[in-house]
Amino acid sequence: MNNDHSSQQNTKALVLYKEQQAKVSVVEMYAQMILDEMEFKQKVKQLQADIDESLDSRDEARFMKLTEEYNALVR
Repeated sequence: MNNDHSSQQNTKALVLYKEQQAKVSVVEMYAQMILDEMEFKQKVKQLQADIDESLDSRDEARFMKLTEEYNALVR
C-alpha cells in the first residue's frame, strides 16, 4: 500500500515536472521570437539607411545590391 502511494507521488511529480518544462519551452520560444523580430527590424533599418546613403552618393551599383537585399528580406 505504501509502495502504491509512493508510485502515485512519483507520477504526480513527473507530471508537474513535464508541465513546468513545457512552460519553460514556451517562454524560451517567445523570447527567441522577440529577439528574432528585433534583429529583423534592426536589419531593415540598417538597410534603409544604407540605401539612403547610396542614393546620396549616387552609387547605383550599391543601391541595386542593397535594394535587392532589402526586397528579399521584407517579402
